[in-house]
Order: sequence, then structure tokens, then C-alpha cells
Amino acid sequence: MPPPILDLPSPDASASPGQARGSDIALEHITVVLVQPQNPDNIGGVVRAMLNMGLKRLRLVQPATFSRERITAAAHRSEAFQAGIEVYDDLAAALADCNLVVTASRRQRRLSPRLLTPRQLAPIVLEHTRSGYPAILFGREDWGLPGEIVDQAHYQLVIPADAAYASLNLAQAVLLTAYELRQAALDERISLPDLADPADPPATDAELTAAIESLHRALQAARFYKPGQEPAKRIKLGRLLRRATPTSSEAGLLRAMGYVLGRAFGVEE
Repeated sequence: MPPPILDLPSPDASASPGQARGSDIALEHITVVLVQPQNPDNIGGVVRAMLNMGLKRLRLVQPATFSRERITAAAHRSEAFQAGIEVYDDLAAALADCNLVVTASRRQRRLSPRLLTPRQLAPIVLEHTRSGYPAILFGREDWGLPGEIVDQAHYQLVIPADAAYASLNLAQAVLLTAYELRQAALDERISLPDLADPADPPATDAELTAAIESLHRALQAARFYKPGQEPAKRIKLGRLLRRATPTSSEAGLLRAMGYVLGRAFGVEE
């Protein structure tokens, strides 16, 4: 492997042990999810980027090929990291325990989630590491994430590259995002608010999705959706509830409301 161009000291070398350990814990809670990655060399590039910036949780959803040899060729001495990589057949299962979902996509749609740059997003992600595992999704190399996945996120990550050549490869996108997360984690000036109730953390994606689907079924039974309007209204309702970031008990309350209202119209879960 060729030597680095510059041998610079780590920017956090002067951090106190307590500060460094706190930032490490926050970064280790962040989950990077690659959806249908096509090339194991690109997975290796992502592994190297994550190791560079102290991120430890990588999940792959339906990878076309998974080759530890090719990953190691791109990320030397990454065997311990690779042992923790999780592979899923289903995106919902990969996100079930995550309390925040961010999708990386430069395509903007009329019903897109709120758009944020990596720097704007970093404090929000770090706040959610205090009570669980936030996830950042990156799509396949050739066409990114489909719209139906982007629509189900709390936020949409947009990297402000030059419009004349805005396409980034997978590892570049992960590295730029991870860099901003690391800088924010090491910045003593960023003060994260105390959790309102540590016993009632933000809802996981599985809990929130169940609540949203319960409300959808009740609204369908009540004939709330007019012909042709259901798809857009479903997206807006999901976007509204995700933006509210309900807690676990609040998501349970929403699900119970949908269940009771649905039963009044003859719907059974």
C-alpha cells in the first residue's frame, strides 16, 4: 500500500481522555446502511472510510457480492471490523432497532423529507446516539436510493457538491459524512440537550412504522383518502410523524389510537 501523502497528527490528539472516549461512544452508535451495494471494492472503500473516522456499525442490505478478500484489499487490517458487519435480506429488519433514519440522495422531490447537509445533520445524529442507534442509508452505486425509501426517512442528506459534476462514489459520500460527524463529536462547543426522559427514548423505526401503518389502516377504513390522493397523503402523514420524533411510548399511543379507531370501522390488525 503506498504511504500517505502527508503524515499529520490526529486532530483530536490533544483531546482529554474523557472527551475522546465520549466522542468514541457516540460515533460507535451510528449505523451506516448500504442498500444493495454492487461492488465489494466499494464496500471495502466504505469500511476504510468508517475506520478512518471511528464509525463501527455497518449493515449491508442485499449486497450483490460479499467478498472479505476484496474488502481487505481496500481496507488493510480491517478483519476485526469485518467480523461485525451485518448482512440483511430486508431493509425493515436492518432498521428495526434504529431511532433515526437518514437517507443520502441528491435527488429532490416535491415530497422529500427535510434536506440537510452533513454539517447540519451531525448534531441531530449525535443527539440520537445518546438513546439508541441512528442510521444513515446510502444507495447502490448506479442509481442510489429509490424514492419510496427516501420518503420514509426523518431527514434527507444532501452533499453540496458542484452541480456541474455532483456525482460522488460510495466511499467518498460516506467519508465526507463521517468526517462531519467526527468533527461535531470532537467539538466541545456543541452542547447536546439532556434527554427529557431517559426511560422513554425516541421510538425505533420498527415502532414508528407500526404506529404509522396502524393509523393508515384506520384512515382507510374511515374513507379518509379520496380517490387518487392516498399515496401523497400517506407520505405526508409519515413525514409529519417522523419529523415530530415521538418517543417509544408516544409511538405506542399512536398505534393504539389507530387500532381502536380501526376496530370502530371493523378493521382488525
